[in-house]
Amino acid sequence: MEKRTVIQTSLYYNEKVTNYVAIHPEDDMFSKAKLVEIFTPYDVVEFEVILHSTVTLGAIALNRFQRKKYHLKKYRSYFVRCCSSEKSSRTLFDIINERFNFKTKIGGMESVLEEIVGDVLLSRLYPQSFTSKTQINKPRGFLLHGRPGTGKTLLARTICDILDVTPKVIRGPEIFSCMLGESEKKIRELFDDARHDQKVYGANSKLHVIIFDEIDAICKNRAHGGLVRDTVHNNVTAQLLAEIDGMVYLDNILLIGTTNFLEEIDPALLRPGRIETVIEIKLPDATARSHIFDIYTKALLRNGALNQDVNINNIIQRTEGMTGSHVERLVRMATHAAMKRDITERNKFDVTEEEGDILEVCNRDFSEALSKLRPQL
Repeated sequence: MEKRTVIQTSLYYNEKVTNYVAIHPEDDMFSKAKLVEIFTPYDVVEFEVILHSTVTLGAIALNRFQRKKYHLKKYRSYFVRCCSSEKSSRTLFDIINERFNFKTKIGGMESVLEEIVGDVLLSRLYPQSFTSKTQINKPRGFLLHGRPGTGKTLLARTICDILDVTPKVIRGPEIFSCMLGESEKKIRELFDDARHDQKVYGANSKLHVIIFDEIDAICKNRAHGGLVRDTVHNNVTAQLLAEIDGMVYLDNILLIGTTNFLEEIDPALLRPGRIETVIEIKLPDATARSHIFDIYTKALLRNGALNQDVNINNIIQRTEGMTGSHVERLVRMATHAAMKRDITERNKFDVTEEEGDILEVCNRDFSEALSKLRPQL
């Protein structure tokens, strides 16, 4: 990602190519790109690249129509980056991202989201004119497992957002009660609304989503000991499996489980017909960390609060082994480092709105944040 200054171009305005940007043919960073993204004050906009030798080297040229449309001011610098241009070889994720705009909400999980949508959700999103002909049951749900901080809960909530459903969120330990039979009752009650709606509305029933956060605490491997604790856990596991199977198949329910300990879950929960899709959320690689970094610095970029000296490539390299939560915290710590630096340099705590408006988060702020964050890993 580089900063480029916007200048005026007198090149033709092609009505069929609404978004284009002219770049000098010798621009090492962008001359070979077919598409670039420009971070405007209000959005990230994709432009087709046109090479033209009249453009000043190191600048990007736009006509007045596009500058007005996207609020890009002449002679002001904006962040620009290359982006993929192969429309004919788009993946399923590229297509569904156009509809649901995943990339602005969650970074580095393209293959995971593609698997969830393609293998679990598609039968709920595809026209019923086809799915009703198949007479097959819709997938019951999916389980996300991986290290803490890899984004499992965020991913579950993102899926609920695109489905436009407010989920019931159950955190494992919350289900248990000291009262005999109360824990099993809580499990049954989770499915009551879905049962009622399917009975009343049938195929027109709205979708019900239940998120089991830390599902390993609810559906443990069943023990054969005589302890009361083991008996309660066994009963809760058996009750959950009974509700999932049910005498009447609930087509209007989706179950999402998250866990850090896959091996502690009763394997009966994961057999076909139950929560059969199991997906590992791995540590993000460099590309994924870059996407996550973009999401959490998006506001800084749009509002001109990220200094151009920030070495993003170096930051991504130094975050090797970090989770998405670490990257989010890094940006937060760097922002606080910038504020502390500003107060120290001004030698006063009472900073005015005008003085605060010109503060930018610099590369040294990220270096300071990294020096504090790394020892904690």
